Amino acid sequence: MATELAGSGGRSAHVLSNAGSADPAAFGSVVADLERTRQPFAQARTLPGAVYTSEEIFRREQRGLMAHHWLCVGRAADLPAAGDYFLKEIASDSIIVVRASDGQIRAFYNVCRHRGSKLLDAPRGRGLARVLCPYHSWSYNLDGTLHTAPQMGENFRKAESALVPVRLGVHLGFIFLNLDEAAEPLERHFADLPDLTRFRMGELRCGKRIEYDVQANWKLICENYSECYHCAANHPQLIRISEHIARGEREQEIGKSFNGGPMRMRDGVETMSMSGKTTLPTIPGLTHDDRRYVHYYVIYPNMLLSPHPDYVLTHTAWPIAPDRTHIVCEWLFTEEAVRQKDFDPGDVVEFWDVTNRQDWALCERAQAGIASRGFRQGPYQPTEDCVHTFDRWYADRLAPLL
Repeated sequence: MATELAGSGGRSAHVLSNAGSADPAAFGSVVADLERTRQPFAQARTLPGAVYTSEEIFRREQRGLMAHHWLCVGRAADLPAAGDYFLKEIASDSIIVVRASDGQIRAFYNVCRHRGSKLLDAPRGRGLARVLCPYHSWSYNLDGTLHTAPQMGENFRKAESALVPVRLGVHLGFIFLNLDEAAEPLERHFADLPDLTRFRMGELRCGKRIEYDVQANWKLICENYSECYHCAANHPQLIRISEHIARGEREQEIGKSFNGGPMRMRDGVETMSMSGKTTLPTIPGLTHDDRRYVHYYVIYPNMLLSPHPDYVLTHTAWPIAPDRTHIVCEWLFTEEAVRQKDFDPGDVVEFWDVTNRQDWALCERAQAGIASRGFRQGPYQPTEDCVHTFDRWYADRLAPLL
């Protein structure tokens, strides 16, 4: 697997953007502006500028939104054997995700139960036998139980010093974490997701992974993904092989945890690639429509999922700062495809890498403009219904945090 690293009215945005603490008057303005976003589509206005620029709102997002939602952090296939692990930071907390000796995937805070030392530093590893604290040599089994605590005395109760677990669930082969101990189970949370089992995502293998550092707010990434109003002017390679479906010709898919919509591949096009053709095997069992349409789902808050006839494309957008997002993009292919001696995903990888970089440049331009005193909330274009659905979902959850 290859990995690369690539590089409201204006007043409320400026009052909050550099504030160490919230200005109550400014927050009042933001709440009022969020109400404009929550209006019915025809009357609604885009999110206020402060939600893209404010350090204080960013902090509240981290504590009140990211720490209380199911977040996709990777795939079960990333941890093929006992002792394989990776670290993930969520809302400033470091989490260990590890496959234990019994084959189960578990997650724990990366914190020793003795004096709070950070346990692991390497972002991922293989063949871990135990988790060892470098400070006082406490060690933990892969199921989180305490293995050794040197010189703690005969009255010490090891059972009371296990690693603190983090809620974990696996859906379609993807690993999700939730820092909220009271959150509803993953199965119930995703009960209304479209049935995508036919794409066999849990069986697919990663053929390419690229990571991007984008100088724009994470919500701009999600919004950009949700519309193709910008495509004709900015994605010639995409418009050549697929076409947007007018709002009246399609039905937007909406649930409590997602929204999305399709694009149709043009006649004679086999897949989304630079050539529009494919030499890769199609995912078995797909319908005729699955071979003609590509769906684009935003799984709230920050996962972008796009099934194709011969691969599945995923993005996860991780907020780093109000104006910075780290994006992990993966191309998932069938086992048959990856095992081919001459397996070469270059045609599809180039297509989406070019498209991604075009999109990130647009998001960075939007970030720069939103930071201006001249920014005002704007209207939604008729095909931006998915953007409005995402923005309304976000506004509903941010307002109580202000």
